[in-house]
Amino acid sequence: MKKFLVALFIVLSSSFIVVKAQIPERINRINLQPHEQSYYTTQSVLWKAEVAKHPKDAQAWENYYRATRYSNQMYIPNQGADKEKIMKDIVAGMEKNVPNTIEYYRCKLSVDGNSNKDTTAMLKLIRKGLELSPNDGGILEQYINYREINGRTEKLQDLTTRLYNSKTYAYGIMEIDYNMLMSADKNAILFTDGDNDTYPAWMLQQVKGIRTDVTVINIELASQFPQMMKRLLKEKNIVLPDAFLEKGKISKDEMEYIKELVLQINKQFPTVPIYFATTCDVEQTFPDSLYCTGLAWRFSTLKIDNLPMLKNNVENHFHIDYLNGGMYDEGISAGLVEDCNSLYVTPFALLYKQYKDKGESSDKVEFYKGFVMKYAKKMGKEQEMEKYLGSK
Repeated sequence: MKKFLVALFIVLSSSFIVVKAQIPERINRINLQPHEQSYYTTQSVLWKAEVAKHPKDAQAWENYYRATRYSNQMYIPNQGADKEKIMKDIVAGMEKNVPNTIEYYRCKLSVDGNSNKDTTAMLKLIRKGLELSPNDGGILEQYINYREINGRTEKLQDLTTRLYNSKTYAYGIMEIDYNMLMSADKNAILFTDGDNDTYPAWMLQQVKGIRTDVTVINIELASQFPQMMKRLLKEKNIVLPDAFLEKGKISKDEMEYIKELVLQINKQFPTVPIYFATTCDVEQTFPDSLYCTGLAWRFSTLKIDNLPMLKNNVENHFHIDYLNGGMYDEGISAGLVEDCNSLYVTPFALLYKQYKDKGESSDKVEFYKGFVMKYAKKMGKEQEMEKYLGSK
């Protein structure tokens, strides 16, 4: 049952991306406006030509950098290529031709990222970028990361407020993160996977005071920065040996480390609820230990009845009115929001089946079915979904 729904979602999650014409186009951040790998490959070539013609055009350089970076990230067969060197060479070109521009600082921080061990140099870049553009979303995120990683949390509320006011993230993405937080039990640990399920959640907690009892931990940061992980676990009165937490930095398989971490927490501190955002690819890691409670998976080695939790979360705590559409202009992220809304397929299908099996019907029940079938239709999977919804 669950695997069918997840498989359908995986197909859906790549179904709303359209390849555009072969002309140079502005490359927005992939977490705000995603495209196919072939699009980025083509755009990389086009923007490289533009940079050659206009080497002092900082925006052209940034478009070239992003297109190349995203093409490299998505092109899995090209694992042997020195992708890091490619990106550093582009940034070196920017430093030579367009130094001291906001575009340069954004790309420099992106290529160095959180792997930069020289925190002084990292902070200097961040501050220079913010001097040019005090509310730049990308640089604010880097500053938030820097402070989160290094335990310098005193300015996080100010920084997340500035990020929130920048409206970097679409309304629909913020609502998804709100519902994700509402899917977790009190005082839970909630693992997230990327920008769209991490920064909005942090903003909702810091700026709006929503579900501050939940400790949101980004999987990538958790594996790379043991001191940060140690601090966040301490919030839940969880203490694990330093040597164990250090394993994440040397592990070749990020999810294997996370698996070991979760099992260790569950074993030693079984009363702490553990969740994964449904955006996390953890189905293979925990094939028999995940239970849908909304837009999060509840981890449990023991069998639990998740349907009452799911029903309570969705019907008493979720924001779902926005799913009717047409209320907000999502701008460049309209397609992304539509794509991400497919995250609701699993919880809504489970709820519909529960009501149907009890012989109940109402407007909200029909809404669940209509929503699920809308996405099934987009993929030509109507018969499969009808069969699933109609089965006992």
